[in-house]
Amino acid sequence: MDASTSQLLQNIFRFHEPSLRKRRLPLKHLKALDAIVSCRTADRGTSLFICDAEKATVALHHACKHRSCWQCAQREKVNWVNAQQERLIDCAHFHVVFTLPQEYRVLWQYNTAWFTRTFFAVVNETLRQLMKDPKHHGVTPGVLMALHTWGRQLSLHPHLHCVVTAGGEDSGGQWKDTGDYLLPIAMVKAVYRGKWQAAIRDAFDNGELLLPPDHDEGMFRSVHRALYRKAWSVRIEPKYAHGRGVMLYLSRYLRGGPIDPRQIERCDAERISFRYKDHRDSRTKLLTLKPAEFIRRLMMHVPEAGQHVVRHYGLYAGAARRRRERCRAQRGGRAEIVRETRSTTAPTCRCGAQLRYLRTVERRWRKGNSLRERLDDSFVQQTVEPVTAKAEKPSLRQRL
Repeated sequence: MDASTSQLLQNIFRFHEPSLRKRRLPLKHLKALDAIVSCRTADRGTSLFICDAEKATVALHHACKHRSCWQCAQREKVNWVNAQQERLIDCAHFHVVFTLPQEYRVLWQYNTAWFTRTFFAVVNETLRQLMKDPKHHGVTPGVLMALHTWGRQLSLHPHLHCVVTAGGEDSGGQWKDTGDYLLPIAMVKAVYRGKWQAAIRDAFDNGELLLPPDHDEGMFRSVHRALYRKAWSVRIEPKYAHGRGVMLYLSRYLRGGPIDPRQIERCDAERISFRYKDHRDSRTKLLTLKPAEFIRRLMMHVPEAGQHVVRHYGLYAGAARRRRERCRAQRGGRAEIVRETRSTTAPTCRCGAQLRYLRTVERRWRKGNSLRERLDDSFVQQTVEPVTAKAEKPSLRQRL
């Protein structure tokens, strides 16, 4: 079994797949399990290439491209950061983090799609309403939001990271800077709380929310009233000279799940230990979980099918390209580059020579006997791209 860093999470899922399939898993978890286990194996199909330099046939197994697959995420992260760099206006940005109170996390688990959709809407309305108010800045900003649903210990902790321009377009179509001050934090918290509370109350009254088995209407009303007296968590970071730093931070968790396999220090059939940074004392600690609990926590963060976890609003919305160009022209920035298609560069062999495409072998389905061709063992299977980060000390981990 391959124990490389890039395939460590895949090996964990593959090892525990039989026991996982005995459970009644949601459809999105089954799809994620199938994708992660079969990624870059013959089960997903294979493209055959010829290396003219080595006179050998090279087999490249297909990737699953699932949002929770760490192997597929690395290249997508780079592409995403590059695309966002083209969209960003050449100005300073603020990093704002909105957190959902822990009292609503159990409701989130039973109404994930509704909460995801509403979270983006509430935060967008809060920022746009306050930024457009003439008492503050009177502008329409550019806003990019990324949803994270996990904490450092992989527990459920829904929060939205927002990249907000330090300025925006006023009613006259002119760019206006906000200076070093975005918005009054107390006012942001109050408006954010009010909009969430109204949305949840209306959804419950209209029968749109599913309560957990151990909850009833009285308990819901009690929690709802109590949260009006609580200060909700919103954090506005100091202004960044540019948005790239925040983009790089967000890209780490854009795809591939909530954990980097390089955090895993020990892995065997009985326990999995991984490093995390405790935000309370800024110290790096080690958490050990049973494999079933580790996998449960990972699965809890599989995104809802069909729902985007990164969205753009205001000047960064897809339909606002002309407004962005107008702001760039006023600030003296370069025009936005529209990328028509992805690069289709042919893959290269391990010797460095370019590979020539031969043919594709069908995907091998797990049920039935639909495989029409089988690969000869003499074919060379290319390895996954190496992880571009500081290597871990091999003595610290015992992997599958």
